[in-house]
Amino acid sequence: MEELLKSISGTICNYRDGEFGHLDEEHVRKWVNQFDEPDRVIVLEETNRILRRTYFSKQNFFDFIDGLIKSTKFASEDQCSFWGNVSLLKIQQNGRSQSELLELAASIIESNFGFTPKINSDSDHYVYIDDYLFSGNRLVNDLRNWINSDAPGRCDVSIVFMGWFQGGIWYAQNKLTELAKQAKKDIRFKYWSHEDLRLENRLFKKNESHVFWPVQEISDDEAVKRYLETQAKEPVYREENGFKNKIFSVERRTQYENALLKAGIKILGFCNSPSPVVKPLGYSRFDGFGFGSTVFSFRNCPNNNPLAFWWGDPTYLPSHPFGKWYPLLQRKTYGE
Repeated sequence: MEELLKSISGTICNYRDGEFGHLDEEHVRKWVNQFDEPDRVIVLEETNRILRRTYFSKQNFFDFIDGLIKSTKFASEDQCSFWGNVSLLKIQQNGRSQSELLELAASIIESNFGFTPKINSDSDHYVYIDDYLFSGNRLVNDLRNWINSDAPGRCDVSIVFMGWFQGGIWYAQNKLTELAKQAKKDIRFKYWSHEDLRLENRLFKKNESHVFWPVQEISDDEAVKRYLETQAKEPVYREENGFKNKIFSVERRTQYENALLKAGIKILGFCNSPSPVVKPLGYSRFDGFGFGSTVFSFRNCPNNNPLAFWWGDPTYLPSHPFGKWYPLLQRKTYGE
């Protein structure tokens, strides 16, 4: 157990550049001790496994942008000409991930080619960059107004992420094509990401999914039964099939999912009337247990992740809902 505490701490210790203090082994121990005792080692083992695969550090962000700018596949052989002619899009409505990535991109372009790239300028080729795509809603909302107002009648738009969830990119691709058609504009969208960071969450791929997706046995738990009574319909459950998963270990996945789900339901119980989009396994507009994301960033913990990872604020009194759970990766909201 001590090695697991040390490993997790080593991955997350510089989360948000230390804004919430040094996240040492005792921090991780305090977090995991909130789970039922039989689940604690499993929670540590699987959390360590996930963080080692999909926790994006500051260095990962730099490598992503640096690799994109120098890529002959993306930017052509004449990279200087490419980046001199395209316009970067800075149109994100919530959050700072895009602004920070564009600042990094501008710095790398300037150091390599000697000029500052255009941002929100007239062009026939635009580049939208962000860190990771979850549901696709943010991308669609960011581009909706731009398509209707500022986009030229004909252009190319390259949409770039470190990675995406397959359900989210499918939704975004279809919706953006529809929006361009409605606006009567000829916009050719292209989508780019690291292939190994494309994670599965589509319904027909539920048994091979890379998100928290519980099996039906958990519905026998009394707390889960009470939670399901608040949902309009029964969720679709994953079926165990022994599929070798690059995110979860086959033998520990079900117990891990059940532990995170029960913790999330417990957290929701701290609130008198939680928002309907707040689900035990992460924000979602749909009925069920939640999005179940398994992606983390040094910048912030996505709210699509299970509540047990990010809910809570130790500065609140224990009587407050935020003071009743100690977070592994405390989340910063957009307004803070």
